[in-house]
Amino acid sequence: MSEPDKGIADAWNKGIRRAKGRHLMLLNSGDTVDPECLAVLQKYVSDDRITCCHARLSTEAGDITGVFKARPESLWRGMHLPHNWAIVPLHFYDDQELGLYQLLPNSMDYEWFHRYYKRFGKTGFYVVDQVLGTYYLGGHSDAAFLKSFRSNKRIQRENGMSSFIATLLCWGYITKHWLVHRLIPQIKRSH
Repeated sequence: MSEPDKGIADAWNKGIRRAKGRHLMLLNSGDTVDPECLAVLQKYVSDDRITCCHARLSTEAGDITGVFKARPESLWRGMHLPHNWAIVPLHFYDDQELGLYQLLPNSMDYEWFHRYYKRFGKTGFYVVDQVLGTYYLGGHSDAAFLKSFRSNKRIQRENGMSSFIATLLCWGYITKHWLVHRLIPQIKRSH
């Protein structure tokens, strides 16, 4: 269905409220799953953890630039989980502590997974060590990367991280994103 909403998190929450199965996998506009993705992941799905995999990174033109690895053990410091390739047991969205996604303009997925990780740790995830989809750069998170990393910093501080460490991480991620996704591709195009 298509109708007005209050942003990405609101649209996700509407879909979650309508979901009828036991597990949910959100797929954002433009991103794709490989034909075998669901068949592979379903072998590992469990009601007591999130099952996820890796995704290749692609420019809007279709050039593969790398792999977005699922590293849930690193969620304390940044979004290290390809959200669109994570199968979440639906009951976690009904949980009083976790609930649905907060209506944030940026980093709403990081905020939810950060809270989940804080509660369940690495054992709350099962990573299938395969690349099973494509994450296309140029979408909301990529276009608003400065706002997203600043939102991550706020989320980390609200969850007990020192302001100094959160700021260092924020600037580290901004610098890395700018180098990997902006400067290096521009240099390659000019040669």
